[in-house]
Formats: sequence, structure tokens, C-alpha cells
Amino acid sequence: IFLGCPKMNHLSSRQTGLSLIELLVALLLGLILLLGISQVFLSSRQTFATNNAMSKLRENGRFALEFIARSARQAGYISPNSTLDIPFPAEPVTCGLGTGSSNPCAVNGTGSGTSSDRVSFAAEPVIMDGALRDCAGITVTTNKVIVNSYFVMAADANNPQPALACSSYNRTDGAWITQNQRLIDGIESLQILYGVNTTGNSKSVDQFVSADRVTQWANVLAVRIAVLANSIDDTSPTPPQRNYYLLDAAPVTPAAGDRKTRQIFTTTVHFNNVY
Repeated sequence: IFLGCPKMNHLSSRQTGLSLIELLVALLLGLILLLGISQVFLSSRQTFATNNAMSKLRENGRFALEFIARSARQAGYISPNSTLDIPFPAEPVTCGLGTGSSNPCAVNGTGSGTSSDRVSFAAEPVIMDGALRDCAGITVTTNKVIVNSYFVMAADANNPQPALACSSYNRTDGAWITQNQRLIDGIESLQILYGVNTTGNSKSVDQFVSADRVTQWANVLAVRIAVLANSIDDTSPTPPQRNYYLLDAAPVTPAAGDRKTRQIFTTTVHFNNVY
């Protein structure tokens, strides 16, 4: 008589699927893996944000110097056979309209932001991309002396960052062309020193002094430019708090807890058009 197969009954009683302990272990391993991936993602995102902020910082600093240096290299230029009076390359106290307080051209500031220095350069504009242009790119006519003035504008409701700005004055016609044009955001301070000659040599700079110490603007042969730029965006980790020293100015100290990275950019330009 066939009573069944004990081996087959034993196989049919075996458990199928996962036990509760195995399931919990699998879930734990999955959570650990997910946590690791999240950390890598967050770290990559933070690195990208920091690199992007540093790129903005370097770009803004270089552009700010280039805007000012380009005007400085052209300063004092008068086209051949021009009937215009030859201007000083570096413009003294007033731009020819108003007073030093209402229309400043050369200012030795007392701090950063709107209390920074102001510098101005006079010239008959040279041709750029087929046209004559002022500091903001506005087309101007020929046979005119244009004064390009650079300074720092404060942040406002529409612009959360201070910025390098410029105004252009038509000295020949006695009228403004451009006023308070924002150029580069994130520029917190502008400082200028003027290279002067005290021995009568028109090619040699003896010392660099602030605007209030220049006695003969005809003896100014060069300018030393320094700007303090920030990263615009916050960076992580928070940069250590420190002072920033620009030329002869008092140190600039960011507010406690400020998370923006900063850097000083400097250059010196010797005037090409010294007669």
C-alpha cells in the first residue's frame, strides 16, 4: 500500500519569501545607502554653489578694474589736429559743472561703499566698435572732451548689492551724458592713489598720494586702482571674519556672520597721453 513520500512532505513545509529580520536588515542597508547618496549630492551641490560664487567674485573684480583701467589708458587723448584744449588725464576736484560737493570728480573717500574714493578721466573718446562711446556705452559725437567718472553706488530696493557705477560729462558742451549708471554689482569699495612727479621729469612717478594731497594735477602721471569685490551669493562654510586693506584707506570689516567671500583686486596704469 502506497502511503505517500516523506521527502515530498518535508519540501512542501519549507518557508518561502523573507523573514521579518531579513526585511529589516534590507531596509537598514537601503537607508544607509540612500543617506550616503544624499550626502554626496548635497556636497556636490554645495561645491558647485561655492565655485559659482567664486567665479562671480573673480569676474566682477576683473571687470571692475578693466572698466576703470580702460578709461585711464585713454585719458588725456586728443585726436591729431584737434582744436580742443588738452585736458589733464586725471580730472581734478570738479567736473566743470557745479562744485566739488555737487559734482565731484576726484574724491578722497572716508570709508567703503558710497564713502569710497571717486576717480575721473578726461579725453576725446577713441573709436570702439566703429563708434565713440562714453563710460556706459552711449554714443557721443566727435571733437568733444568727455569726462568719465567712476564711484561706488549703494544697494537699493531693486539692487541688493553695491555696485561700481559711472557718470559721463561732456565738458565741451557743459552737459551730462550719463549719470549714475550701474556697471558691476558686488563692488563694495573703490580706492585710488595718484602717481605724481615732484622733480620735473614727465616720465617718472616719485610717489603715490590720495586726491586731497595732489597739488598740481598736471604732474599726475599714473593711477593705482584697488577695488573690493564680494561673491554676491553666500558661500559655505562661512568665511572667517577679517579686515580688508585697500591702499591707504581704513580697513573694511564685514558684518559678523556675513557669508560672502571677498577679494581685493589692484592694478596700476601709467597714462599714455602725458605731454
